[in-house]
Amino acid sequence: MLSLGKSISLYLMDGTAAGRCQATLSNWNGIAYKVPRGMLKDCFTDQSEISAPGVYFLFGRDDSTWRQFIYVGEGDDVLKRLTQPHTYEKDGSYWTEAIIFITPDGTLEKGRVKYLENRFYTIAKDADRYLVKNGNTPPQSPKPKQIRDLLEEFIINALLVVPALGHMAFEPLKSPESEKSDDLDGLLYFSRSHGKGGQATGRLASDGFWVLKGSYIYPTVAGYAPQGIKKLREQHAESIGTDGILQGDLLFGSPSYASTFVCGKNSNGLVEWKNKNGIPLKDLDTSQQSTPSGQANGKKSEAVPLQEQSSGHEIFRLAGKKAAAAGWISGDGFTVCKGSGFSLTETKSCHDYIRAMRMRLVAEGKVKNGIFTEDVHFNSTSSAAACITGGTVNGNIMWINPEGKTIKERKEQG
Repeated sequence: MLSLGKSISLYLMDGTAAGRCQATLSNWNGIAYKVPRGMLKDCFTDQSEISAPGVYFLFGRDDSTWRQFIYVGEGDDVLKRLTQPHTYEKDGSYWTEAIIFITPDGTLEKGRVKYLENRFYTIAKDADRYLVKNGNTPPQSPKPKQIRDLLEEFIINALLVVPALGHMAFEPLKSPESEKSDDLDGLLYFSRSHGKGGQATGRLASDGFWVLKGSYIYPTVAGYAPQGIKKLREQHAESIGTDGILQGDLLFGSPSYASTFVCGKNSNGLVEWKNKNGIPLKDLDTSQQSTPSGQANGKKSEAVPLQEQSSGHEIFRLAGKKAAAAGWISGDGFTVCKGSGFSLTETKSCHDYIRAMRMRLVAEGKVKNGIFTEDVHFNSTSSAAACITGGTVNGNIMWINPEGKTIKERKEQG
C-alpha cells in the first residue's frame, strides 16, 4: 500500500526552539502545544485557547530509575489542570515539559477525552519506552462505533505529531531480533581483561544499541562511573543473574553507555565494541552490510570502499559517543550521509538555532527514529555535528577520515 507523506507545521511561539511550540497537521482539526514547565504561567496571558477540554502528557526524568517518564491526563480545562497537583508527584517526580492536544471547535467533550486518556495510557504502557507514572489505568468511556472511529483517527494523527515535538513515548521499541540479518555480520563483541571485566554481545539499533541476552555483566560498578549507569544497574538488577549473565536484551542510547554498563567503568564503545574480525565500531562502515544471506546474485557481497560509495568524496566520521554518523565536504558546506545517527537528546549548551534545525529535520521526515532518511546538506561542518549530537561541537576537529585525521588536519595538509 502506498505510504503518503504528511505535512506538520511548527510555530515557535516565543521565537525560540527552547520555548513554547504549536504543531498542526494538514487536514486535521487537532492542535498540539508543547509547553516547558517554566513557561506555563505565560499561557494564561496569551494562550487562553488552551483553557479547553483536552488530553495532555507530562514528561520528566524519574530520579530513582533515571528513566524518562510520561504521565497521561485529561481535563475540562487543560491549562488549569496542569497547575494542579498530580498524585504521582508524591514521590518527588518533577515534570519539565507538557504536550497538550485540544480542538479549536471544542469537540473533545468529557467523554471523548476520557476515551483518549485511556487509549494513550495503554499505548504508552505497551510501548514500554518511557516509565508511565499513572498510578491506575484511566477508565475508558464507552462510545458508539462512529465516535470511536473518529477518536482512533485523532490518536493516529496525534502519534505522528508527538515525535516531531521531541518525545518517542508511544513508539514501540524494536527488538534486536527484528533488526538483525540472518547471519552474524551485524553482531559486535565487547571483552575486558580476557572476559573477566565483562564480556558481551551487542548490535546497533535504529535508536540506540542493544546488549544481548547471555552477555556477562561485570558485578562491580566503579565509584567514578556515571551516575546514570549506577541507576541503570539498580533498575535492571533483576535482569542480571547471580552469575552475572544477562537474562534479556537491553537497549541503550549509545554504544558507550552500553559498554560502560557491561564493565561498570568508563568505556568508549566506539573503540571497545568490535566485529568478529576485531575491527572496532568507529572503523566500521555501518552502511555497508552484506545481504542477509551473505550472497548477492549468487556471489559473495563485498564492502565497497567509502570513497566509491560517495561518488569520489572523502568520507569523514563523527568522533564521540552520542551518534554514529558519516559525511563529506560538499562545496560550501558539509553533507551528512543517509543512515547516519541522530541523538534524541540535547545538552544545555545546544544553541536555539540548532534546536530549531533539529526540530525541522524531524518535522520534514529527514530524520526518523534517530536516523537520517536521506543525505542532508549543512552550511558548515560544525552545524552538521551540532545538529547530530544536540550540543555545541567544533566540526573541524570532530569529523575524522579513515586515517584518523580531522578536517582541520586535512586542510592544513592542503
